[in-house]
Amino acid sequence: MTKRKPKHQAKHQAKPKPPRQRFSLRTKLSLAIATLMTVLVATHSVAEVSSIPQPASDPLNLDHLDRSPDLFEEPIIRPDTVSQDHLTEPSLWWAAEQFGGSLLDTWLAYPEEQRIDLVINPQFWTPLDYLERYQFVYQMGVVARSYGYDLRVFSRQQPQRLLAAYTCQFQGSPIRCRLDIDRGGTAGLSRLVPDPLPPDLQN
Repeated sequence: MTKRKPKHQAKHQAKPKPPRQRFSLRTKLSLAIATLMTVLVATHSVAEVSSIPQPASDPLNLDHLDRSPDLFEEPIIRPDTVSQDHLTEPSLWWAAEQFGGSLLDTWLAYPEEQRIDLVINPQFWTPLDYLERYQFVYQMGVVARSYGYDLRVFSRQQPQRLLAAYTCQFQGSPIRCRLDIDRGGTAGLSRLVPDPLPPDLQN
């Protein structure tokens, strides 16, 4: 009786499936807690952004730039009305010298509304890239924030168009702020992550 030769089985054997990875109850619980914390942090960040007031919608008031402040009922502070004898708040002369240069044309401060409107020179604003604009608005915004003021940025040529804003929620601690910059086109202002008040400016 002829014996059959055994077939070579190595070629036909199926590869063993890798063992299914099983997590312990402790590991599953840790993963669930980590996922929940991520969701809570993201939700908290969104809530912080939404709690910060939006920039005032009023356009730049050209009359307040060109006419004497004595003609208006509400108090208005401008570079030409800052007292030389005593401290006027807010006063942006130092910030204007340090960060404004030729970019900053002038500014208006509204004590009753706790707001400062910057008027920039488009000739120097337009060539700036996004990060350069961010740096300027942030630096001037921090100064405005130290007085308890919000900040808006306009050009005289387009008083209806808000170019940037630095707005804060002054109620509570720490103070939370957001910075918005107009990217141009129909996108409008681009909101950035809220920025807490640095410790050296909280007092």
